[in-house]
Amino acid sequence: MRKRLVLGGPGAGKTARLLRIVHDSLASGMRPDRIAFVSFTRSAVEEAKRRACEAFGLLPDDLPHFRTVHSLAFRELGLGRSDVVDDAHLSRVSELTGELISTLEDPFSDAPAAGMQGDPLLTLDHYARTTCRDLKTAWSDHGSDMEWFRLLRFSKAYAAYKDDEGVLDFTDMLDRYAGSPVRPVDVDLAVVDEAQDLSRLQWRVVFKAFASASELVVGGDDMQMIHHWAGADEERFLGLADEGFEIENLPLSHRLPRAPFALAEEIGHRIEKRYRRLWQPSDREGSLDWVGSADEADLSAGSSWLMLARTRGQLGELARAARDQGVSYEVKGERSVVWSDVLAIKAHEALRAGRGIQRDDADALGKAVGRKFEPYEGERSAAELNYDAARIWHDALDGIPLERREYYLTIMRRGGKLTDEPKVQIDTIHGAKGREAEGVVLCTDMTYRTSRAMELDPDSEMRVLYVGLTRVLDRMICIAPSTQYGYRI
Repeated sequence: MRKRLVLGGPGAGKTARLLRIVHDSLASGMRPDRIAFVSFTRSAVEEAKRRACEAFGLLPDDLPHFRTVHSLAFRELGLGRSDVVDDAHLSRVSELTGELISTLEDPFSDAPAAGMQGDPLLTLDHYARTTCRDLKTAWSDHGSDMEWFRLLRFSKAYAAYKDDEGVLDFTDMLDRYAGSPVRPVDVDLAVVDEAQDLSRLQWRVVFKAFASASELVVGGDDMQMIHHWAGADEERFLGLADEGFEIENLPLSHRLPRAPFALAEEIGHRIEKRYRRLWQPSDREGSLDWVGSADEADLSAGSSWLMLARTRGQLGELARAARDQGVSYEVKGERSVVWSDVLAIKAHEALRAGRGIQRDDADALGKAVGRKFEPYEGERSAAELNYDAARIWHDALDGIPLERREYYLTIMRRGGKLTDEPKVQIDTIHGAKGREAEGVVLCTDMTYRTSRAMELDPDSEMRVLYVGLTRVLDRMICIAPSTQYGYRI
C-alpha cells in the first residue's frame, strides 16, 4: 500500500488537494465505488461528494464510500438506528443514575451537543474508550474535579444499561468494528481528511477499514491539533512519517496575510512537537493591531468578524462590545437579535402605518406588549384589534426588555437593519476551528485553570493560540491580557 500524508497550514487548501487526488483518480478511470473519502462531519463529506459529482457528472449514490468515520462503521456492521443509543435511552440512564444527560451528541450530524450537568461523566466515559485507556487513567489524565467513585458508578451503570437493552453508543460502534472479523472496505483509494483529530480508536478503524486499499492518503495539520482533550492521538499523527507515509507539504496559505502570518509563525515555533516545514503567507499585507479591551476594536469596518476567546466564560465581554457598537452578532450560533422581537416591531409599524397584520404577526406583537389577541383569519387593522398604534415601537413594546430595545435602536441609528445577517460571530477558539473571517478579534486572557494547564502542557495551549491567530483574512486585532493569566505573545 502506498501511504501519503498531505500537510498544510490554515488556508493552504488541504481539502482541495485531497479532492484533487480523488478527481485525478476518477479521471484516470478508477470507478467511483472504488474510492473512499472519510471526514468527521456530514457537511464535510457532503461537500466532497458534491464537488466530485459536479466534476464528473456523478450521482451521490455513485459514491457509497464517502462517509463519516462513524457512518462507515455503522454501515459495515449492518446496524440500524434502533441498535444505537438515542435521547430516549440517555433519558432512561439519567433516571437510573440520577445524572442529568438530556441531549445526545450525534456524530452523524454537525449539530453540537448542549452542555449538561451529567455531560462530564459521559464525556470521560467516551474519552477513556476512544483513547483506549482504562477509566481511572483517563480520569486522572483529564485532571477532572469530579469524584472518582461517582464516575465509576456512572460508567458501570451506563455499560450495564447498554448490555441490557442491546444497544451501542457511537464509541461502542467504533470499538466493535475495530475488533470485528468484518472484511476491509473494498476500495482502491482511501482518503481521510482532518486526520490530526483522529483518536487512537478511530485510527484503528481507519487502518482496519482500508487495509486492502492500494493507496491511503490522509490530510491534516499538526499545528491545529487542538482536540487532545477529546482524544486526538498526537503521537500517532506526529509519527506517521516513521510508519512509511510520504509527506507532501502545501507551501502557501491562501488565507493569511503577511502581518498576522508573522505572529502566527512566531507562536508556531514555540511548539516543540511538530512537523518542521516551510510555508508562506498570501501576497496581502493585512494588519495586526493590539488594543486594551474589546471595546477598542472597531467592528464597523469589514464585512465579517470573528471574536474569539479561550473559554465560554470570556464570551460575554466580547458580546457586550458588539452590542455597544450596535452590530448584530451570534454567540455560538445564538443571534443577538431575537426574531420574535423583529416580527413584533414590524407588526407594530404596519399597524401604525394603517396596514393590517396576519395572525402570526399578531401573536408576536401580543408577546411584546403583554397581550393575547383572539384567533382570527386574514388581516386585522389596529382598530379591529383594539390596539393603540400611535406610540413609537420602542415605547409601546415594553414586553421586550429595555436593554434589547436600546440595542435595536443603536443598530438602526447606525444604518443597520434588524433583519441583516449577523456580521460578527462570537465563539471560543475551539468552536471557530475551520472557519475564517475578514477580521478577527482575539482575547488573549486565560483563566487560572487554563494557565495552569499551559504550564503542564505548553504545546497544546500554543496550538490553541495558533488556531485563533490563523482565522483571519485581513485584519487581526489582539486584546492584551488584563490579568497575569494570559497568553504571552
